[in-house]
Amino acid sequence: MLWVVDRKVVKHTVRAGATLVEVPIRIRFEFGLREERFVAGTLSRTFLYNRPELLRRFPRLDAARVEADIERAVERALVEYLTFRGYASGEVKLFDPPERADSADAQTGTALDGDTAGGEHDREENATPRIVLPGTVREG
Repeated sequence: MLWVVDRKVVKHTVRAGATLVEVPIRIRFEFGLREERFVAGTLSRTFLYNRPELLRRFPRLDAARVEADIERAVERALVEYLTFRGYASGEVKLFDPPERADSADAQTGTALDGDTAGGEHDREENATPRIVLPGTVREG
């Protein structure tokens, strides 16, 4: 089995009342390939975004809902990555079913306020959330 380790920065737009806020998310992930195909249950990922700043600037946001939105955005980005690279096609199961997820070789994790060991800090990765006016949101 071949292991792939990669990093990606994605932007996710969160609705804060009448305002749209663009949140940069830094993702570090690794997964196994067998015969150049993604092996379900081998994905391990951590992600980082400026949660304290987002909740401080927009106190009416529901922290649990923001967390769930960010989690879905990360999963969508990973599925898109796997599909675009040709490692998977159709419906991608990132994680094993619950009965196998307890095994030692199926590790998944999330980090919300740590993992700065990489040392590669781009201004965009550490940027505070940016307000996006509704007329300027690009789709696609």
